[in-house]
Amino acid sequence: MPKNSELTETEQGKILGLRMGGNSIKKISEILKIPKSTVHKNIQCYENAVSLKSAPRSGRPRALKVNDQKILKEIVTKKNRNSAEEIQKDFTRVSGVQVSTKTIRKNLHELGIFSRVAAVKPLLSEQQRENRLK
Repeated sequence: MPKNSELTETEQGKILGLRMGGNSIKKISEILKIPKSTVHKNIQCYENAVSLKSAPRSGRPRALKVNDQKILKEIVTKKNRNSAEEIQKDFTRVSGVQVSTKTIRKNLHELGIFSRVAAVKPLLSEQQRENRLK
């Protein structure tokens, strides 16, 4: 099991089921290939009637909320050839939220919108035009 990963509800249920079946912590650990300390902590939380769900993690709040992302998507779908700087200016004017172009790009990527560069295609020569007309 990778370090620092949380147990799924299924794994927690297996631990509790094996424990109720009369298995020791060591035996459960060997069967499920989970560290004994993890098995012990999970059983302790259940027996003490503490929630088995993980506590919410702290972290920096998101710069753009869901509604802001909707506004951003509308701006990009209307003017899909604008640069990130132009999109940022439009977004700030419409929503009143000041964010960097990097934040704009990151949120567009989360929305599944990526920038593309048009392929350069050679123009037709006079000889090729004549051949096409024939």
